[in-house]
Amino acid sequence: MKKIITVLFFWLFLFSSVSLVTAQQTTPTEPFRFQFRLGVEAEIFKRDITWDEAQSVTPLNSYFTALRLEAEVADGYVFSLIGGYASSNYKSLIFRQLPFSIEFEGGGLGGTLFGAEVSKVFPFDSFGVGGQVRFLSYSGSEKKWLIPDLAVEGELKSTPSWHELSAGPVLAYLGYENFIPFLSVQYNYLSGKFILRELIENLTGEETKEIKAKAKFSLSAGATFIFSSHLSFRGQAAYLPHKGGSDWSLNLRGIFSF
Repeated sequence: MKKIITVLFFWLFLFSSVSLVTAQQTTPTEPFRFQFRLGVEAEIFKRDITWDEAQSVTPLNSYFTALRLEAEVADGYVFSLIGGYASSNYKSLIFRQLPFSIEFEGGGLGGTLFGAEVSKVFPFDSFGVGGQVRFLSYSGSEKKWLIPDLAVEGELKSTPSWHELSAGPVLAYLGYENFIPFLSVQYNYLSGKFILRELIENLTGEETKEIKAKAKFSLSAGATFIFSSHLSFRGQAAYLPHKGGSDWSLNLRGIFSF
């Protein structure tokens, strides 16, 4: 968490510094105002995660659908709040510290997703240079399963969660009227916990897996399509290489301005 806070404050400081320099070079100052936008967002991603002190690797497949509330101030800062539903599928997590060892294959686990995002692009002729910081938090709902092939009744309860921070520079081309392609290189940090409880008559046990994504950096490309002054659509794909493999994500977003 300390690393997440450090990176977040670094990018907020960078945005503020560049904005101050730009503001000093442009006159007159535009009156302070807000423009609100409401959007729908969907993302699907795959991450290779480590657990058992990084000795074991398994994929995490997840997707979410969410509503976005954006507020853009006159100087181009965009602040966004994100909230919706997410599902995460953890493959082959092995729990050995329970009364009976379990290799967990529970399928998609639904839960809530909340997040926030700050972005800013500074125009320079036909190009725009800026950055973006996004934080997402997923909390899975508790789910129960009966343990098969036991002479007595047994039950499992799972509670998954993860947090993701991404931050990095963005380069956009502004030469087209209604089409804005962009590239971005970002630091990406995903970590979380998976708690599994086992109850078999008088036997109870609980084990927590600390998970971390192997990939730490991503290269993404995308574009924003502006259909009118009130409606835009954006798509973005990301590639996350790491030692021994690679991950990916796909994000789609529709925004209505009012």
